[in-house]
Amino acid sequence: MAQNKYKAPVTPPKPKRVRRTGPKRNPALMDGLNMTAFYLFNNVHFIFYIAFLGVIYIANSHHAVQTIKEIRGIQEELTTISWESNSKKSDLMYQSMESIVSQKVHHLGLKELKTTPKKIIDKQAEK
Repeated sequence: MAQNKYKAPVTPPKPKRVRRTGPKRNPALMDGLNMTAFYLFNNVHFIFYIAFLGVIYIANSHHAVQTIKEIRGIQEELTTISWESNSKKSDLMYQSMESIVSQKVHHLGLKELKTTPKKIIDKQAEK
């Protein structure tokens, strides 16, 4: 028998349709509202998330301002305490001068030494 040499044209298979996933459209809702409101209602979770982030941002900036105010108050207090410390230190240095001390103890009968002080050596402590 003879072979059939005629070949029928091969048609490529049709590609399958891919369904797009997206917001489900409700025709009843679309009739009553415009498209903007429809997308707004579809993304209400995202809108709440953005609003929550905005509240956190505002609270954080308020907290930062309060902290800066506290730091400035503490710095002012630190400068006043530093000034007081320096004035007390200078008063102490003035009061511990030899001439001022001698004036204060003069009524007790104590007088300044005219000679150099003598050193007392304990010979038993050296052994």
